[in-house]
Amino acid sequence: MISPLLRGLARHRLYTAINLASLSLGIAIFLTMALIVRYEADYDADLPETSSLYRLDQTWTLPGRAPEEIAGASFVAVPFLRQDFPAITETLRLVPQSQPVHAGARVEQEDTSFVDPDFFSFFRLRALNGDRRSALAEPANIAIPASLALKYFGTIHAVGRTMRIAQDARPFVVTLVFADPPRNATYHFGIIMRLPSEAAGWQAVTHWGSTWGPLFVRIPDAGALPSIRAGLRHYMARHPGANSVQTIRDDMGDGGLVPVPFRQIHFRDATIGTGTISRALVTILGVVGLVALGTAGINHINLTTACASLRAREVAVRKVLGATRASLVRHFMAEAMILTAVATFCGLALCEMALHVIGTLSGWQLTLDPVFCGTLCLAVVPALGAGAGFYPAMILSAYAPAPVLAASRMPAGGRMGARLHALLVTLQFGFAIGLAICTRVMTDQARFVRMMARGIATEGLIVVTSAADDSLVDRQDVLRRALATVPGVTGVERSDIYPHFVTNGDTFSLDTTPENGATLNWGFATPGYADLYGLTVLAGRWFDPQRGEDLRETHRLQPTVRSVVLSRAAVEQLGIGSPQAAIGRLVREEDAAPALRVIGVIDNLRLNGPHEHVHPLLFYGLRPGDRARTAVAMHVRFSGVSAPDMIARLHAAWIAAVPDVPFAAETVSDILAQDSRSDRAHGLLFGMGAGVAVGIAALGLYGLSLFTVSRRRHEIGIRKVLGAHSGNILLLLVDHFLRPVLLANLIAWPIAWIVMRTWLSSFDQRIALTPWPFVTATAGAVLIGYATVVAQTLQAARQPPARALQNG
Repeated sequence: MISPLLRGLARHRLYTAINLASLSLGIAIFLTMALIVRYEADYDADLPETSSLYRLDQTWTLPGRAPEEIAGASFVAVPFLRQDFPAITETLRLVPQSQPVHAGARVEQEDTSFVDPDFFSFFRLRALNGDRRSALAEPANIAIPASLALKYFGTIHAVGRTMRIAQDARPFVVTLVFADPPRNATYHFGIIMRLPSEAAGWQAVTHWGSTWGPLFVRIPDAGALPSIRAGLRHYMARHPGANSVQTIRDDMGDGGLVPVPFRQIHFRDATIGTGTISRALVTILGVVGLVALGTAGINHINLTTACASLRAREVAVRKVLGATRASLVRHFMAEAMILTAVATFCGLALCEMALHVIGTLSGWQLTLDPVFCGTLCLAVVPALGAGAGFYPAMILSAYAPAPVLAASRMPAGGRMGARLHALLVTLQFGFAIGLAICTRVMTDQARFVRMMARGIATEGLIVVTSAADDSLVDRQDVLRRALATVPGVTGVERSDIYPHFVTNGDTFSLDTTPENGATLNWGFATPGYADLYGLTVLAGRWFDPQRGEDLRETHRLQPTVRSVVLSRAAVEQLGIGSPQAAIGRLVREEDAAPALRVIGVIDNLRLNGPHEHVHPLLFYGLRPGDRARTAVAMHVRFSGVSAPDMIARLHAAWIAAVPDVPFAAETVSDILAQDSRSDRAHGLLFGMGAGVAVGIAALGLYGLSLFTVSRRRHEIGIRKVLGAHSGNILLLLVDHFLRPVLLANLIAWPIAWIVMRTWLSSFDQRIALTPWPFVTATAGAVLIGYATVVAQTLQAARQPPARALQNG
């Protein structure tokens, strides 16, 4: 049974190889995209019983501005939620924080989560050692993931072991070791510990607008969700906390909360600008995988039907010997199934290699799940084999034996067949060109993000984030001097405003128009910060250590006028006409707060990602050795040494100065590189899809051109006898083959323009969608198409007429 099928495939080795290659590539892309879609769609699916769990996001709308939403909320609402909404049965506060951890002689920085005691009734993490129900029964109890248990204690059986966290002198006792959440989880928690008793006085608990982490609620009755949504829409003014109702309306307008289903958090974060991949993009990747599979099937149909006449005599003989049309259909369908099965195995191997490349370049940690991929392959083989094999089988089995055996030449497909082949080639190249355009646009945007003006000098700059540790408040000057003496260091300054770290925000207004408030991000900076970062002063000046009013005590609300520096975006938010007009103006944070005098305006600093708006910044002056009330990092400028070597030198100096606090530092270039990493990864995926699509289309065009040229040799001979030159023949054939490639642009260009226009609209700063990517993708497709067909076309055009007529 199998041997005749294999002989049929082996008899036409070239066409079989082309079909096998195109099917393998299409299946590989399909499997790769399917694994990515599954990875993203299964975000947070590992946690059980989350269907009734919601995160409350804080939203607000100010007049004349677009609505805003953040992935978290102030905890002011916690005491009132259950009494206002009986359908809410539980609430949970979570405050993530990186803290130094002491275990024996080992000191390292680890992620921790301050939570309410009933944390494990919300998140039923799988317990490996200990009991979830009593894990946080006492204030000094902690739960740790298995990875940290192995890291610090060498075993997951770590219940009863102790750790010291931050500067807390008491030992924290491990009462639970839980399985690490998978990589596709929004929250990984780290060390889980109870909120301290002093949390009741935290600003995030008493003031709206101060957000330290997410707030979760459980709503078992989904039918109550519409009324809860309506009641939370303007919830801030209903329970203002320590704020006044007027302050809330001035600062946050119609501020409220919105419940987000836990399983939708991943894509919701992308929608509000804090995630990395949107649901729409995941859907597009899934479509790319399906279309790649379909393209491979189309290629099989196109090539098999185009070459059907090569097997016409075989079909005629089989019918003469008694074969029915039904048996021939089954025979050719079985050939397609075998070819698809072999291609599936090859596609699995290609997919495995692709996953390694994707993991290395993009950070996606994907594995070839045998159950998931096996299920897909079991579905692909019959579906693709039947779908791609049925039409060619019907064409082949339809040949009548008498005309075929009586004819001197094999039957051609006719004008309708030629049009069908051209249509299929057009669809293939349309898909390939569309993906190539998307790849080019995404690559250009990622390059633009890497190279765009940030308003700062990014090279040769390291941020020592561990300097913000609470235990170093009284040792800042000693530490700064120690780092300044490291060979290669040219400057050390302090600030809590730096790339990807702009956390403080409040409402400010001009002294003359207190009713027109603007939300500004504020922070501290030492006098040398502007030179260290290369800031551009547009008007006025930066902080001067010789002027007392520039560097007063670090408490922001001191009862005296103090100096501040604004960014250009802050000037615009406050409604001041120009940077020059802002100099000398008085600004207030709140009605009762002291006045702030603007002494300078700097150009905008793009410290956040490309999807977010530029932060409007307000700087307070800070003396190099002063205590600060916020997480102030140290910033080190260096030269004459590589970044890894400088970080190693700083680490050694740090250990010598403050051995009890773990060292953490990162170059500004590495921090900002994160902004384009996900876009580069998406461009890589589209590039892989485009490369495979072009390869499949080129393989199909190559096989089709081989067959077409062989079928038209007699015509070519007659044309040359009638006076046609080789150039005329070459032009005729190339035009025939490339016309579908050019027509493919009518499909590719509009679709690619719509998709890329939508994708680019999510960026605050973006490239212009010019015709250049479209033209280059088309030119590349034409060149590839020409290179694919030119060899056999040129050979046919140069063949002597006598030989062509003899062989025709």
